[in-house]
Amino acid sequence: MGKTSGTIQIRIAHMQNNELIIRMKQTLLIFVLTVIPFFVEAQNDTISKTKEMQEIVVSATRPLSKLDADGIVTTITNTPLQSLESASDVLGYIPGVISNNGSIEVVGKGKPVIYINRRKLVDYSELKRLPASKIKEIKVINNPGVRYESSTGSVIRITTVKELGDGFSMDTRSTLGLRDYVYGKEQINLNYRTGGLDIFAGAEYANIKAKGSSMITQNLWGTHHQISTIDMDSHRRTQTLNGKIGFNYSTASNHSFGAFYQHIYSPIKSDANSNSSVFMDNLLETESDAYTHKRENGYSHLVDAYYSGNWGKWAVDATFNYLWKEVDNCQDTKESIVGQNEIIMHLNDNSRGRMFAGELNFSRPLLKGKAELGASYTNTSRSDLFDSDFSAIVSSDNQVKENITGVYGQLSQRFGKITVQAGLRYEHIGSDYYEFGKKMPEQSAKYDELLPSASIVFPIRNTTLQLSYSRKYSRPLYSQLSSTVTYVNQYTYETGNPNLKNSFIDNVTLNVRYKWWVIMASYKHTDARIISVCTEYGDNPDVTLFKKENSKRGLDNLDVFVSAMPGFIGKFYYPVAMAGITAQFYDIDYKGGIKHMNSPMALVRLNNMFRLPAGYTLNVNMSYRSDFDGENIHLSRSWQIDLNVLKTINKHWDFKFSANDIFNTARRSKSTIYSGIRDTYSVRYNTLRGIELTVGYKFNVTKSKYKGKGAGNTEKSRL
Repeated sequence: MGKTSGTIQIRIAHMQNNELIIRMKQTLLIFVLTVIPFFVEAQNDTISKTKEMQEIVVSATRPLSKLDADGIVTTITNTPLQSLESASDVLGYIPGVISNNGSIEVVGKGKPVIYINRRKLVDYSELKRLPASKIKEIKVINNPGVRYESSTGSVIRITTVKELGDGFSMDTRSTLGLRDYVYGKEQINLNYRTGGLDIFAGAEYANIKAKGSSMITQNLWGTHHQISTIDMDSHRRTQTLNGKIGFNYSTASNHSFGAFYQHIYSPIKSDANSNSSVFMDNLLETESDAYTHKRENGYSHLVDAYYSGNWGKWAVDATFNYLWKEVDNCQDTKESIVGQNEIIMHLNDNSRGRMFAGELNFSRPLLKGKAELGASYTNTSRSDLFDSDFSAIVSSDNQVKENITGVYGQLSQRFGKITVQAGLRYEHIGSDYYEFGKKMPEQSAKYDELLPSASIVFPIRNTTLQLSYSRKYSRPLYSQLSSTVTYVNQYTYETGNPNLKNSFIDNVTLNVRYKWWVIMASYKHTDARIISVCTEYGDNPDVTLFKKENSKRGLDNLDVFVSAMPGFIGKFYYPVAMAGITAQFYDIDYKGGIKHMNSPMALVRLNNMFRLPAGYTLNVNMSYRSDFDGENIHLSRSWQIDLNVLKTINKHWDFKFSANDIFNTARRSKSTIYSGIRDTYSVRYNTLRGIELTVGYKFNVTKSKYKGKGAGNTEKSRL
């Protein structure tokens, strides 16, 4: 496993020299075509100002975004964005962020860690409960420094406006929607303030039904050409019960502390009917039908506590988390195979996880900047007990115990108009793997890592640039480390891999802001990337086993995106646009040769806000994504158009009507996995088109003063 320290080593394996030159030229051309118009406009703007000095007319829109040493900061207060319904809607208008069907992603960096007022989100549905009118600003950090856990790829920090006033407040909303079936959600949030004491509580219930179908074709290119096909239809019902209660207390001497307890219960039921066929050299060999019923009950308990205060020039932040989570999964399958006896199997999978985490941060002004020191500790345990009465699938009992200790230091200084920030993080990881209570030395490991980061922010005339570098690593999810085998049909199984190792990432990012233009470019090299592979199950080459493995080759990514927020056009139309290209350079072994997985993805997002008479707001949002390669998977293009109408009455009632994927274009998704002598092509149908009406009522609403940011945030996600 290669390592770098402050210097990125670029390795592109098995690439011909002329092919490398062509790719470099293509990359340079993309970047030049993107950046040159930007600077030409800046030059033309300067010339225009010189020629028009005889008659000066001031007509400008204040730029909503700016750059600091961490990332891109976008102001929300006193802008049209505060008229949107929730934080989830606002994020779709932020440079570098994609908000699609409830999923939040930072372009080129994946799913971000999100904070609200220094508190890390565990339940992302809270974004829909946070009104847009309460948001002060949003910062997108697309290359996080040593202050954050080393596997954090991107961060979004949401800061709310400061609310004053005592008394009781309530915010409640009801949602009724139709997508395949009628579904509903209920939310209520209560708050009571008196002096420095703030007591808050909330509850949420959701009941959602959905259906889907898929067609999967697997090719095995061995001595014979084996083709396996699976057609499946499924129905699923998910319920969520979420309750939370906590307090916060602030003293007059600028100290505050608090805690909350949250419990989430999620029962899920699903039914699936499938038909499978296996062809050997285009001749039908076997055919089967199967019915599968799954019952899953998920429980989680989270206790979060924090302290924040000032001791002289030192600012101190301390956070503590305890998380306990359990998932019980029962699967009953009945499979009828032509010419054979019927197979009936019962599979039970029980997983339990617990985590304790604490983090301590000290910061103070130093010279013309700030110094930060901190430490963190995480203790995690995850166990999986799998029981099978089917002889082809082996029962298992495995457990992973980990201890992660981290310390870091970071210094930022300002030299005139230039701001420089540098930091170093050290982490020690002890990971122990057990099977049936016995420690397995081969799967247990210890890691000691030094992870540097640095950034510089500097102006060039009317343009601000931020250049940053960081080294990080990514830990496999605990579910990926499990040896539990999931039965799909007699020719297809899925499992985890306890032998997975860490992936290491070197990342260079350049952000540029000019007026209402923002350019984001990044280069990333990953060693030992965790990818999906297909292999044979045991000694049976006819059975395909899907699992995760560390890639033997390095993977390189290049991303270039441009975002524009020009402000109002004609006093009623407010557009926000983003477009760009993300490309990977990656080679895999396939059918005895090398396959280049280098197809780039073009992405376009256009959000349109219209101010209508009588206080109505109309939003029409369009997104497009082309075909592209991601790791060893080729994915199909996708696009959709959504719209919603908002109306607020008397500052107490608000209404929102939404129509998602109105042309039903995002229903179908296609992908192909290439691995060794196998490939798997799948077409999945999941309805995204639907309508939804949300009615909210609130009075005397105040935001909680809770300032905790959470600890062990990466481990929460892995659990």
